[in-house]
Amino acid sequence: MTSLAQINLQKIDDQMATAGVTNEGMDMAITEQVDKAKAALAAGDEKEALAITAKVLELLEKAEKGDAPVA
Repeated sequence: MTSLAQINLQKIDDQMATAGVTNEGMDMAITEQVDKAKAALAAGDEKEALAITAKVLELLEKAEKGDAPVA
């Protein structure tokens, strides 16, 4: 069964591939957070992975709207 965190990770991958709105610093920060979420999933911590991915998705949404802080 696919978890919500895994679904969010796929959404992040999709947005990163199509967005083109992030700068290099933001890309690195997002990649770091995705790695943390994947590690949390691997450790069986679904709640932590979901929290991390939700924050990344929120950041990406703000970046698309031009509201994201410069990383």
